[in-house]
Amino acid sequence: MKIGIIGAGTIGQKHAAAAKLAGAEIIWVVDANESAGQALAQEYQAKYSATTDELWSDESVAAVVIGVPNFLHQSLAIEALEARKDVLLEKPMALSLEECQQIAQVADATGRVLQIGFVHRYTGVGKLAKQIASSGKLGEIYSAKANLYLRRNVPGLGKWFTTKELSGGGALIDVGVHLIDLSCHIMDFPEVESVAAQTFENFGRRMEAYQYENMWAGPPNLAGICDVEDAAQALIRFTNGSTLELHVAWAGNYPRSFFPDSVMGFFGDQGGIAFELFGSEVQFTSEHEGKVADESLAVEDGDFFLDQFRDFQRSVETRIVRGADHKQACSVQAIVDAIYSSSRQQAALSL
Repeated sequence: MKIGIIGAGTIGQKHAAAAKLAGAEIIWVVDANESAGQALAQEYQAKYSATTDELWSDESVAAVVIGVPNFLHQSLAIEALEARKDVLLEKPMALSLEECQQIAQVADATGRVLQIGFVHRYTGVGKLAKQIASSGKLGEIYSAKANLYLRRNVPGLGKWFTTKELSGGGALIDVGVHLIDLSCHIMDFPEVESVAAQTFENFGRRMEAYQYENMWAGPPNLAGICDVEDAAQALIRFTNGSTLELHVAWAGNYPRSFFPDSVMGFFGDQGGIAFELFGSEVQFTSEHEGKVADESLAVEDGDFFLDQFRDFQRSVETRIVRGADHKQACSVQAIVDAIYSSSRQQAALSL
């Protein structure tokens, strides 16, 4: 497979490395930042361009990976699809459900493959959790919890990550989409009935007074903007009677010994599972010989970006999306939009 990489930042670099390991040939690297684009192109003996024009017209390139700031997702994805390229598009799919639906319409009209980069489906714990749920060992899942407690990790403060016009939002649309997608994936994407939510803006907007432990995409630009949320909480009810409790944060005063970075839990009438997003095991609880029993199920380390790209390759070969398709990504974005709307209106919303 011959591909183009659009975006030479951290995510683009991860995708390029995965594509190379999977046997793909990187023909083009496109980035408006010439130094970053040239560096990545040289690493993979690819051609560099600051614009997409030559990539779109190169008929030898069958597919592209788009890993750019959120506000560019809609326009670049549509351009790629109309140029007859299959697309692996980084999460979030776009800034809003309306934009996601516009991309989806073009994908359907052109018949191109469109897969969304919800890479947590490919972690060891993510794959095992899905396998256990699909096996029926949990029975009917009636409740799920998805938590990410980052104490001081607002990314790129004052840059595009914290500028709503460019990012679409803060912690929820950045990392919360992973939790929502993985939860819905494990639960087989039940239909959403209602969303009750609240977002919080207690840390990043302080700008100069904000104390951080980590800041990827840093250092901060104190002359910039922070008009997005640090955290979001939501109760999502599904029409089948199950619920998902969501708590996602870039920043908060979380005592470390009581609040690990992440906890995911799925509870059914026959069993339950819990794991950390980047953990090495899944905890499984069930009834055995008249007692409640706990079991630790170890997972092997793997390269989840590589596994995701291999799935994309199979999607292109079979013309059937094996990873997150646009229908699922639209469902995730509908929940994101509802959380923001519920918080603004201070009311639960029916979908």
